[in-house]
Amino acid sequence: MSLLERRGGCLRIVLSVALVVGSAIVASGCGDSMATLSRLAAKGSIHEEAPVTTRLEVRIIAPPAKVWALLVDASSWPKWQQGIDSVSVAGPLQRGTGFTWVAGGTTIHSQVQLFEPERRLSWTGTAMTAKAVHVWELKALPGDQTLVVMRESMDGLLMAKMYPSAKLEAADRAWLASLKLAAEQKP
Repeated sequence: MSLLERRGGCLRIVLSVALVVGSAIVASGCGDSMATLSRLAAKGSIHEEAPVTTRLEVRIIAPPAKVWALLVDASSWPKWQQGIDSVSVAGPLQRGTGFTWVAGGTTIHSQVQLFEPERRLSWTGTAMTAKAVHVWELKALPGDQTLVVMRESMDGLLMAKMYPSAKLEAADRAWLASLKLAAEQKP
């Protein structure tokens, strides 16, 4: 027998085991609230204790302004990032902008929490039971190059089983490779 319950905005599955002794197993893993994740994202941080996390970086032979322009023009993401099917947003990203996008058939509702032009961009997002924080950091390097650091955390019911860190890392590695290719293209 199982029971779904909602506590504090968190959906939990309670499985009754050994009814004779009245014990139960609770499968939660719902993680921090969206308000907490939004505060982390607004500081350029991810949820370090989330069950799914990744940190990647890439050196791009293009100035930060060019890389930044690609990142904040979310409606153009599907043109250069094949993992993104569509994006619905009114204009370029900025602090407080909400946007909805589809990646791999999954609809993600996001909101920009940090916007420091040509330096840092972060957003929070939800999809089904997942709650995520995505942070981009750009650092100017000599020779009109940019170091891009991408960090992401995902939490929610059974996230580590449904979408483990290795899968997130593969998706984010592909996103960085696409960003690098787009930014390094000659006009």
